[in-house]
Amino acid sequence: MKSKNSASIHIPMGEMDVYIVSDGYFGIGNPQPILAPEIEEENVQDALKSLHLPGSEYEMPITTLFIKRGDRHILVDTGEGYHDPVNAGWLQNSLSEAGFSPEDVTDILITHAHRDHIGGILFEDGGRRYPNAKYHIPAPEYNFWNSEAKDFSKSKMTVYPTGKIQTDILGAIKNELTIFEPGDVLFSCIKTELAPGHTPGHSILHIFSGDQSITHLVDVVHSSLLIAHPEWGTQWDVNFEEGVATRKRILESCSANNTLVTTCHLPWPGIGYIGKTEKGWQWIPKAQSDPYSIRI
Repeated sequence: MKSKNSASIHIPMGEMDVYIVSDGYFGIGNPQPILAPEIEEENVQDALKSLHLPGSEYEMPITTLFIKRGDRHILVDTGEGYHDPVNAGWLQNSLSEAGFSPEDVTDILITHAHRDHIGGILFEDGGRRYPNAKYHIPAPEYNFWNSEAKDFSKSKMTVYPTGKIQTDILGAIKNELTIFEPGDVLFSCIKTELAPGHTPGHSILHIFSGDQSITHLVDVVHSSLLIAHPEWGTQWDVNFEEGVATRKRILESCSANNTLVTTCHLPWPGIGYIGKTEKGWQWIPKAQSDPYSIRI
């Protein structure tokens, strides 16, 4: 049943089913300085205008994936949960729309530990939203958020996060948490790849079934602005220059290989291709006619 606070799209992939699911959205107001923190405002506004993006009151979706393969029901990240009750926290509704309940989820793959990716693991009272789930996190990510000295000195942040949300949530699920190495293949259908910069353990996912595949870029790009101008970067990257280098590397790879990608924060449903231009890259949404299902 469709509802205002839910959205899901089905992608049949051989022996498994992939769903793009929405957790809602969040606003950042003026795109700067979160995006392009050290670029002249006029240049950024011109670029936003050329991409038909708002120059103020900027909003981003929170989108992720749910994968059904045999008896495994794999959720990639968990959205904001109760942390943003106004515009986000839709994920359980979106799963219900796709025909699944929180109890069905067997595994939760954490790509990185920012709040909009792990905030939905727990209810506000500390209870588990997904009572039967096991959790999986990249080793560099786990180690960073559990270290005594978290280094944000290479970021463009004006205020450093304390990491309390991360340590509280990861501590609450530690008995059900498996730590994997980037590069590992999980569940026989997801090849993980380290994409550092946004966070030290931030990982992208290559999801495959037979000769079909999708690459989930997660937070490599937060806006088509950063596809057109990857060097402009974002304050959200723990290591700004590493984030730029990673973004360029992955955009070039996806463009050269005509890779179908999904994303967390590009306009819903965030599935498409990275095109090459004379000056760099551009976002090309995947053409589709069925609003509920995507064929690849």
